[in-house]
Amino acid sequence: MLLLSLTLVQASVACMLTGLLLWGLLSQAARHWPALAAQRSVWLGAQLVLAAAFVLPLLPATQQLSVVPEVGVPAALAVLNPLDPLGPLGHLAPGLPMATDAPATAPPSGMAWLALAPPAWSLIYLLGLVCTAWRWQRGRAMLRTLLQLAQPRHLHGIDALEVDAPISPMLVGVWRPRLLLPVHLAQFTPEQQQLVIVHELTHARRRDPLILLLATLLQALLWFNPAARWLAGKLAWAQELGCDRQVLAGRPPRECQQYAAALVKQLGLQMQPLPGLGFGGGTRVMAERVMRMREGQKRQPVAMRVLTGSALCAIGAASLALQPSLAWTVAAVPAAMLAAPATAPAAWRNPLDTMRVTGFFGVVRPVTPQGHSGIDLAARRGTPVHAAADGIASVSEDARLGKAVRINHGGGVESLYAHLDQVRLATGMAVTAGQAIGTVGATGMATGPHLHFQVSRNGHLQDPQQWLAGLDAKATARALRVRKEQFGR
Repeated sequence: MLLLSLTLVQASVACMLTGLLLWGLLSQAARHWPALAAQRSVWLGAQLVLAAAFVLPLLPATQQLSVVPEVGVPAALAVLNPLDPLGPLGHLAPGLPMATDAPATAPPSGMAWLALAPPAWSLIYLLGLVCTAWRWQRGRAMLRTLLQLAQPRHLHGIDALEVDAPISPMLVGVWRPRLLLPVHLAQFTPEQQQLVIVHELTHARRRDPLILLLATLLQALLWFNPAARWLAGKLAWAQELGCDRQVLAGRPPRECQQYAAALVKQLGLQMQPLPGLGFGGGTRVMAERVMRMREGQKRQPVAMRVLTGSALCAIGAASLALQPSLAWTVAAVPAAMLAAPATAPAAWRNPLDTMRVTGFFGVVRPVTPQGHSGIDLAARRGTPVHAAADGIASVSEDARLGKAVRINHGGGVESLYAHLDQVRLATGMAVTAGQAIGTVGATGMATGPHLHFQVSRNGHLQDPQQWLAGLDAKATARALRVRKEQFGR
């Protein structure tokens, strides 16, 4: 639960930053290419990019796409399992329960407040969703009341509903939209009435109600982000401008004047617009629509559409790739646990055919003294995992380690292979060095496919470098640099 809260904070921050980038890009683009304002695909695409920047980091399968090093999180933020030598992400130790001589370290006083931030934001986010849903439901209730009061009417060959209320003509419904007209539409000329109805029917042909529903759901999901509200408003504006353009296409100037006059007359008769697609709007909206009718609306050049779409895709990809994965930070491994065993063991077989060490034993993070209980070996999902030495296997699975295999090698020595995708043996089976015991995965609380390999002796964690030969030559530059900075070797 805490991992989800932390990831939600990270996703929310990424969504805010992505929204800022989208606002800057599209504001400048609309300033240079005014025709962009009527392109609903651009504004809907921007909303989808913003939603992806928020949702994708919450999915474990996408966290491995990040190209930025993980961010350490103080161990004081977690409620840890004292029987689990691995951290909730499977590659950092939340404590040293196997070393009974290691004293407990109290978290700094400020950590108590810091620990409340992720769950507090999770609660605020859920409350925001509830409030957003309540406001949406209240608007829908008003529409249902109007529909109950409405009477069927046949106007200009179209079956519609008429209600005695100061509303704008509108479409109600998504899958089977119905035309809801106010009684005051009778004050319009027959030509104006026909243009108003054509406007609403054009919305239905363009599937605007369905797009509006999708935009509403996205805005509810991202209720905390001002950019989401801005994009939703721009999308609604683009729908109206696009509809105006299609209605007026090829019509003589007189009908265009009648259309503009109908807009102005509607403004004086309606009250606050209801949620939905309606032939109306505020004073500023009406004035700009009339101005665009006089000037004529031009389509955005194809090259500009391609350029804008490419920029949106680039922002979406960057928002995901530049998000670091979360990692726990914990108390440092005591020096006694870094000491060599009393009897130096013979080198074991490597658990992977191709070794790529991304994290060494005992390395600490900069936030607090921390320690890694084993080594991390990066590999693709499905890579075979081999037993490092002979022994008796035991299989387990839990929320943190995922699918894991422990092998008792005798003499108090045990090896652990965590986050496996598949396990190819059962508890109690005897294994030999090099035997395939499973495949690499990302089960449990892991930031991506990798193997966490850990060694303990008589209940004390050991540095796997004492048991596996040549790890330095198989380590990434970052892993070597971090270890050197902290241990000088």
